[in-house]
Amino acid sequence: MSQLKNPAGAAVQSAVLSRVLSSLGGMVTEFEEQNPRRGWVRIDPARVREMARLMTDEQGARLATATGIEVRDGIDVLYHWALDAEQYVVTVKALAARPSLQIDSVGQDLPAALWIEREMHDLLGAEFRGHPDMRRLILADDWPEGVYPLRRGFKVPKTDPAGGRERKKWAGAPRPPAGPSASQPRGTRPGRTLINIGPFHPLQEEMEFFQLYCEGETVVDMDVRLSYNHRGVEELSTRLTWDQVPFLVERVCGICSHSHPWAYVNAVESLAGIQAPPRAQYIRTIVAELERLHSHMLWVGLAGHFLGYNTVWMWAWKYREPIMDILEQVTGSRIHYACVRVGGVRRDIAPDMYPAIRKAVDSIKKPMEMLTKAVLDDPVLHARLKGVGVLTKEDARRWGVTGPTARGSGLAIDVRRDDPHGAYDEVEWKVITQEEGDVFAKAVVRCLECFEAVKIIEQCLEKMPGGPIAVDVRQVPPGEGCGHYEAPRGETFHYVRSDGGAGPVRHKIRAPSYVNIPSFRASCIGQTVTDVSIILAAVDPCYSCTERLARVYDASTRRPLYGMDELLRLSRAKTERLKKEV
Repeated sequence: MSQLKNPAGAAVQSAVLSRVLSSLGGMVTEFEEQNPRRGWVRIDPARVREMARLMTDEQGARLATATGIEVRDGIDVLYHWALDAEQYVVTVKALAARPSLQIDSVGQDLPAALWIEREMHDLLGAEFRGHPDMRRLILADDWPEGVYPLRRGFKVPKTDPAGGRERKKWAGAPRPPAGPSASQPRGTRPGRTLINIGPFHPLQEEMEFFQLYCEGETVVDMDVRLSYNHRGVEELSTRLTWDQVPFLVERVCGICSHSHPWAYVNAVESLAGIQAPPRAQYIRTIVAELERLHSHMLWVGLAGHFLGYNTVWMWAWKYREPIMDILEQVTGSRIHYACVRVGGVRRDIAPDMYPAIRKAVDSIKKPMEMLTKAVLDDPVLHARLKGVGVLTKEDARRWGVTGPTARGSGLAIDVRRDDPHGAYDEVEWKVITQEEGDVFAKAVVRCLECFEAVKIIEQCLEKMPGGPIAVDVRQVPPGEGCGHYEAPRGETFHYVRSDGGAGPVRHKIRAPSYVNIPSFRASCIGQTVTDVSIILAAVDPCYSCTERLARVYDASTRRPLYGMDELLRLSRAKTERLKKEV
């Protein structure tokens, strides 16, 4: 036991937290051990860069994400570090104090922090000294300077019929400065060509805008702009009760619609000090692995389509259908399963459903063997994918990538093993890795993970315990909690803060694509133009997971056409029309 004590006088029990505190030394001003796998530390904000270097180089920690929270004295910046090998998450807090709200940028040393610092600047107004690129990432180009959507008291001004904002609602807020914006080219030098991919492109299913700067056929620089689709999930979450939030966050991503609710309830259950019953944990695991199967099969089909193997596309999606059907039978829906709740699950899996689940997962074994052999044995795929878009293990660490993107680079991290929950520590399975880091390696990882998912589901059905499927949760106490889960694309991370009320007062969501997509700077630059699309597709990007703001313009006049209220009205009207037609 460590001799270190927190301000309340309690000794630190965790050897991991004790080691972190010893490493950070005199910069620590306060700390607390929340439970055996969670703790937080407050440091001198002048030493955040030193802290980041110690956490990455000395402790081997991975920066999962950071959260910005407005407090009385400024913006509290919370860096969430995952020590995967020790099954521990430590949050390091540093205050960007008023009036300047300035703090040193961690991103100037650690690329994994670049996007999240830009986001905190956009949404809260924190100023990160030394950040190499503080252009807007989230807010629209015409958003007024000095107006921050996640500040307390912020209200969205109404729009006039032409789409303009009532500027009196933003009294004193200057217009954005003239000049290049985040969505405009930075300009090219002689001998370079600018190639735009997006915002709409047939190989990317959602809205995003990549700009490639090329010398001949070689990509020498890249830029990206997201934020074409706004749902405001983090803000909406603070207006809901604890039990309503899972219905919201499962809509962050249709393919990962079990992963986000599970990460969220992990955070709340950690905060509240409760444990879901064993049967609920097994049910959560079965639904999660069915989701992993359907997600990986969807990716395999799309990968075949991107490469001109449309037969693979049709095969993969055909063999995926029984998995979608059984998900619908088990949960009531092919996506948005409404399965997870704080304290357990909402519905049981009756024993007479077990044979149907076994039959569904059994039906995918031979097709997956065939598809996997097609990947492993096809010389054309070897020639097309091997050595393309290599992300080295070191770059995977620096950019903080997760999931198959990390495991394809030899980084053996997986939340299911590294932070055991559900039934994952009660069944046998293995973490799949490949060392090469190229597009081929990522494809192999996903194919082989399907077999592990089948093994997990079959064992869960064999070992399924009896008993209740939920415990009652009457109140969530004040405090904060972190929860994460290994979604098909990688780690999904949720942070929640409670004041003891009916719902969260702050909810931070970090989807896996948010850390996987930026790694294009390490994997795409130096590649040929023809390879960039498949390199980007290889991380299985979900742009809706990363989006915040949107506007619809007339293409010819550039006048805004619809605001969020109008888009909602049109969507609801279409839904009612379709209901009458079917």
